[in-house]
Amino acid sequence: MPYEFITTEVRGSTYLITLDREQARNAMNSQMMAEMCDALDVWDRDANLRACVIANKGPVFCAGADLKEISAGTWSLPDDKADWGFAGMTKRYFDKPLIAAVRGKCLGGGLEMVLACDLAVASEESLFGFPEPRVGLTAAGGGALLRLAQHIPMKFAQELLLIAEPIDATCALGWGLVNRVVPDSNVVSEALALAEKIALSAPLAIKYSKRTAYETMGASNTIYPSKAWDILVDYEKITAQSEDAHEGSTAFAQKRAPQWKGR
Repeated sequence: MPYEFITTEVRGSTYLITLDREQARNAMNSQMMAEMCDALDVWDRDANLRACVIANKGPVFCAGADLKEISAGTWSLPDDKADWGFAGMTKRYFDKPLIAAVRGKCLGGGLEMVLACDLAVASEESLFGFPEPRVGLTAAGGGALLRLAQHIPMKFAQELLLIAEPIDATCALGWGLVNRVVPDSNVVSEALALAEKIALSAPLAIKYSKRTAYETMGASNTIYPSKAWDILVDYEKITAQSEDAHEGSTAFAQKRAPQWKGR
């Protein structure tokens, strides 16, 4: 369906969503939020789409929520998707990988979107930060206070949260906030290349690798048995007994590309 503030495109097995409200620095108003919710739902329901890349037009990835609507008291998520979080993604878990393709400034809600993604590519000119404390707020609405120290070391996380000044792309890469830093013109193509590599693997293997990593995050591996080890073993059984596991070994033996079925 056509949207006003985002564009969508299928690139092979990848769904590309581009934030396209450049005149407002890609700030999310209620309609844009609804469009993001719908687009992400379309992607999530299509088994042929193996990953999603979220990119932006203009010099700002996303400036967060639309302050004009917030001040007017009209800003909201769709009623039936209120628990999906900012941009329809910060409080919703997806089994398939999300990849951020960041060009330019990425502050506040925009950075919360990046933290909700599994991988991130940034332009050399990108800036990342949480300015909320400078206006008396915390970066809580989209889960940044929960996720940030899970993505990067605590001291770096606290610098972003407490100093409240942005860091450049080189620093973000060194801290582990993004996976790649490339020239601005290469950001989307690099993110799409990562998505293509994801599609080389079996869907169930990707699904349960991601789930295991997130569900056991922070758990000790020195205690066995434990809930974390149980999660790992249970998910491993699902993949090991799948049709795709048989197809993978057969294709390897026959020296051909596997044909995944996702089951």
